[in-house]
Amino acid sequence: MTAGPGPAEGDDLTDSQRQFSQVAEAYRQSPTHADPVSLARFLALAELRPNHRVLDVATGAGHVALAAAPQVLEVVALDITPEMLDQAKQLAAAREIRNVTFVVGNAEQLPFPAASFDRVLVRSAPHHFKQLIPALAEAYRVLRPGGVFAVSDCSPPPVVRDWLEVVEVGRDPSHVRSRALEEWRALLQSLGFTVEHAERIEQEKDILQWFDVAKVQEKRKRKLLDYYETAPQAVRGQLLAQWREGRLYHRYWHALIRARRPIQPAA
Repeated sequence: MTAGPGPAEGDDLTDSQRQFSQVAEAYRQSPTHADPVSLARFLALAELRPNHRVLDVATGAGHVALAAAPQVLEVVALDITPEMLDQAKQLAAAREIRNVTFVVGNAEQLPFPAASFDRVLVRSAPHHFKQLIPALAEAYRVLRPGGVFAVSDCSPPPVVRDWLEVVEVGRDPSHVRSRALEEWRALLQSLGFTVEHAERIEQEKDILQWFDVAKVQEKRKRKLLDYYETAPQAVRGQLLAQWREGRLYHRYWHALIRARRPIQPAA
């Protein structure tokens, strides 16, 4: 694989907090994260009910939590970055949503008792988790038997994933790894989940807007755009990148998964 521009420097413990404390307001205003069509599709996958107690892990600016709140009894919105929760609280206040509680916490060590929630949601966040398996195990632990874990995250096809990882890390140093759909299914099943739905959603992404949300500096932005020129033919055939009116667009993919904690664990 052609060498890319490389990640920005950061330490293992605080990459996510550092990155998202700097861009919290941009994520509150991000059209991608606030997209009502994407949110509606994700929440439909979760099969929410009015009596549900819901945990939104790595809530960020709160878009999922606040979209879910009118449909359920209570939402707990957890994030490791206080500045992100401040943005979520502002949105909640502006929308007069009162059934959401905001908690600072780590997805890998959830501060809740076992079997506390009917639904656990996580959208556009697992690729930041340093330890994905403990985070998934924690989601399983805090779900009530029969409860649903709904996840959406970046999930490019295997042929393009490793090449695109260079762009992901160059854009956001807190990125750890995108998982292929097949990896997601295997991981969840290994932890005891029953995977009921798994699909890869394709969309066209405005790459310069994507960079701007993460506040990518101009010098690094130029290096990343130069890196696109090195893409092998197999990757180009998947991305279908094109410039239109001075902006770069290409295909981007998300996994959309519903997994259930069985009422009775497997023998």
